[in-house]
Amino acid sequence: MTEDSRFKDNEDGTITDNKWNVMWKKQDSFQENKKWINWLKCQDYLEISNLTRFAGYDNWRYPTQEEAWSLFDLEFKNTDKYGDEIYLPSIFEPGSAGTCWTDATKDSSALIIQYEDGGQVWPSQYAHLNMAIRLVRTIE
Repeated sequence: MTEDSRFKDNEDGTITDNKWNVMWKKQDSFQENKKWINWLKCQDYLEISNLTRFAGYDNWRYPTQEEAWSLFDLEFKNTDKYGDEIYLPSIFEPGSAGTCWTDATKDSSALIIQYEDGGQVWPSQYAHLNMAIRLVRTIE
């Protein structure tokens, strides 16, 4: 499945991923708020998105490890907030954080997927590093 057939810009701030049957927010939390957030603060961002029914939906959530990882592909080309190349589909707006928190947790850590190199790291949920989340919802 090519990038063009896999993803559809819904023209409402969301992207449909036909391969995974999910809808992504087109911008990540850094792009929307111009600040980094830790995993726990992502919960506030998530709740606000659901309370305001972003794009008409109230079932936004953290992506699973597999969903977040599915956006990384060496064939995908985009740029992060620094203008550096990352491997995120070009249908997403450039200037993202280049990272994505997931719902995967262990002890007080949570999994981050890095789109600049495909790395996966487990920082503290309280960490205030260069991190963001891109919310997703299952298409019903």
